Amino acid sequence: MTPRTREDDDEPRRSPRPTRQPRRGPGRSERGARRREELVTIASELFARSGFRGTGLAEVAARAGITQPALLYYFGSKEGLLQAVIEHRGAQSIEFARESVAIGGLRAIREMPASAHRNAREPGLARLLAVLIMENLDPQDPAHDYFVQRYRRLRELIARIITDAQATGEIRAEVDPGLKAAELLATMDGLQMQWLLDPGEVDLVTAIESYALTLIRDLAADPAAYATTVTGETAGHE
Repeated sequence: MTPRTREDDDEPRRSPRPTRQPRRGPGRSERGARRREELVTIASELFARSGFRGTGLAEVAARAGITQPALLYYFGSKEGLLQAVIEHRGAQSIEFARESVAIGGLRAIREMPASAHRNAREPGLARLLAVLIMENLDPQDPAHDYFVQRYRRLRELIARIITDAQATGEIRAEVDPGLKAAELLATMDGLQMQWLLDPGEVDLVTAIESYALTLIRDLAADPAAYATTVTGETAGHE
């Protein structure tokens, strides 16, 4: 495991718990919520740059222009701050997967590049998640369980898209939904990691667009389904 670098933070070794919300009167609740969101944004930027272990609470507080006790008032602990960051920043991919389930079938796969477009617009978010995942590979790391459950949920949602489309005959029956879901996530995460490391050489959007088309061709039960999904026309249309 990576040694800790901030002794003053007393980094916990358990899964993040729900963070404490400060109690405020009706007239101050909106200001408090805005301030809390500002603090989460600041912490996200610092975590993306230096990692959770490499960022101290004092550094977050200084960047925000408040004292460390004031920061703890909002989040309770460094672990609570981490929980707030991953709840705020990590929910987008789950929501995108849910929307894909609603679209359904091969068309949901066709929408994959939309996720790449979003990440290309917000490289800081992509970097934050990549850094936090790498910091939480050990079961005793503070956000390990969160990311395990996150990936399980993503695999379940993607597998559901495939299973539902198999039931309608759109996707080949012999495809293993669970394995294909894991493959899809591995490919997208791998491309994203290469893009973060070498954005001048790896075009994330183009790469995922190409993969989506290849995946649709592989999954489609017949050429007509592929042609309809990709071009909107039936196979053989002149």
